[in-house]
Amino acid sequence: IINYLKKNHKPKKRKHNKKVSIIILSLNRFDDTERAIKYIYEFTKVPFEVIILDNNSTNDVKENLKELQLKNRNLKVIFENTNLGCAGGRHKAKQYATGDYVLFLDNDILVLPYYLENLIDRLEEDEKIAGVCCKTVFPDGKIQFNGGAIVFDDDYALFSLKNEGLHFSDEASNNKEECQWIPGGTTIWKKPVLDSFSVDPEMKGAFEDNEVCMRLIRAGYKLVNSPGSIVIHNHFMYKEEEYQNKEQNYYKERNNSERILYALLHFYKKYKLIVSFAWKGNPWDIYFGLQGKEQILDFINAKTGIKNDA
Repeated sequence: IINYLKKNHKPKKRKHNKKVSIIILSLNRFDDTERAIKYIYEFTKVPFEVIILDNNSTNDVKENLKELQLKNRNLKVIFENTNLGCAGGRHKAKQYATGDYVLFLDNDILVLPYYLENLIDRLEEDEKIAGVCCKTVFPDGKIQFNGGAIVFDDDYALFSLKNEGLHFSDEASNNKEECQWIPGGTTIWKKPVLDSFSVDPEMKGAFEDNEVCMRLIRAGYKLVNSPGSIVIHNHFMYKEEEYQNKEQNYYKERNNSERILYALLHFYKKYKLIVSFAWKGNPWDIYFGLQGKEQILDFINAKTGIKNDA
């Protein structure tokens, strides 16, 4: 991938003076965090700071994070006594950011050359661009996403991923495109925009990136991809079985059905739309066994008292 980037996506030489605040959330999995930091410091060539917000990891992980902070310049660790979740964690960590731009990175993301230069160049193409996402690739070279789209149909907001499954070098994935939404784990934002349209901490379980994109699009902002900003998502399904077994508690918490339900209901209250996905199925079915619009709306009504007007 690095050779491909050098040949096809090396940015024009120009000095980037604006500072980027890179925000990473931590909940155990220190090996992932340490590796992500190593790649950030190797391949980031513009002014930056790193902010790690730890969502109440075990004591040994907290000690490791303290050592990591001492070893790396411009790295700050914020320790929480409870798990704020992704939305709450990003919302709070952003308050410590001093950069002109804010880059949210999941802690299992490995950045590569030119990722940030190309993100910034794309972000600065248009004053109405609020956020830009990377071309995010699995370890096998297949694209996880290169932006996203939304279809509004019959009370649903159906979210999909651009270029999913294509090889990272596929010509179709080199198109600069405007997106209806951009996944949040490899995305840069203009800080003044993010200050006005912050991640909603009430999206406690998931879908916080879907929600903030809805607000931005409705306010007239643009969201785009950056095909020249390739990062690797070292997703757990590509890791050894021993690792997956060790991290079962993490994924159990991440897929907590109560928190996910809270987020789904909160989204519906705000937009009167049912969240669903083209690439991983209907969360209402996966977590709650609900199939079809009528079952979902009856369930929402029973939980919230909200009736669909249609």
